[in-house]
Amino acid sequence: MVDPVRAEARSLFLSALHDSDRVLVTGAGGWFGSTVAALLHGSGHPAAFTTQRPRVVSHGWGVVEAIGWNWNAVQDFAPTVVFDCAFVLRDYVNSMPIEQYVHANTVVTARLLQLAHLPSVRAVISVSSGAAVHPQDAGVRGVEADPYGYLKRQAELALLAVGETVAARVVVARSWSLSGALVTRPERYAFSNLVMQARSGVIRVEAAHEVWRRYVGVDDFFAVALAKAAGSSGVLDSGGELIEFGGLAQRICDALSVTVEIRRPAPSGQVADEYYSRSDAWDAACSEVGLAPASLDDQVVDVDAYLRGLVR
Repeated sequence: MVDPVRAEARSLFLSALHDSDRVLVTGAGGWFGSTVAALLHGSGHPAAFTTQRPRVVSHGWGVVEAIGWNWNAVQDFAPTVVFDCAFVLRDYVNSMPIEQYVHANTVVTARLLQLAHLPSVRAVISVSSGAAVHPQDAGVRGVEADPYGYLKRQAELALLAVGETVAARVVVARSWSLSGALVTRPERYAFSNLVMQARSGVIRVEAAHEVWRRYVGVDDFFAVALAKAAGSSGVLDSGGELIEFGGLAQRICDALSVTVEIRRPAPSGQVADEYYSRSDAWDAACSEVGLAPASLDDQVVDVDAYLRGLVR
């Protein structure tokens, strides 16, 4: 069995927990929530998982039972650490009325703020997105221009404001581009899609313009975010090595030692797609907590190994 998270990430994650900690994971049914479950696996820490409706969540080493949101049950559980992974994603913006989309995420944010006020909670790690601040402050662009980014920005601002009034440390873990073994629907995410293509004999880079990204492993990202919460509240942007998709395709081939044809449309002359943080906060945070994050090549090898393990 291929471990879905790195040993180094799990070690840092668990070292940042107190012996008495009780961990609540909201939005546990997705890629991020299942990664937290994998990081917790075998730790012995009491953990509760919530999803939109009761379901079984797989995390690579096994499964956990998730319950639908129930405030009374959450209060009875008395979490000390909250990992907030709940949000209606961008994928659903066009499949539901805008009013419904806004309402659903407003409810999710209100629940997060309730959790931050619980007297038992000492740390809240809330997963946000680079869409909250890219390409300019989403609050300026407005909800109709980018509902997902706008609502993520509002959730960030609300949580950070609450963090100034409660005892709990709050960390907004602002993800830009992440890699990871437990990615759901891997064909829909560029990194895992390119890794899968590398085993098919041909990699097709669809964009005719430059696409620039910085990737970090989601397990490393969550471990560093939790460790950061031990010291102070604030925002942690993900980082990683800056690379253009054409270069990423070649790096994947090199990392996997495969010879693959890379196809791409002729350059269109369009403005480059630059979706990444310019902040050096990620490198500084890793140095502060003593983690050497997975290199880009290691991320490729890890995702490939796990995805191929699922096939076996």
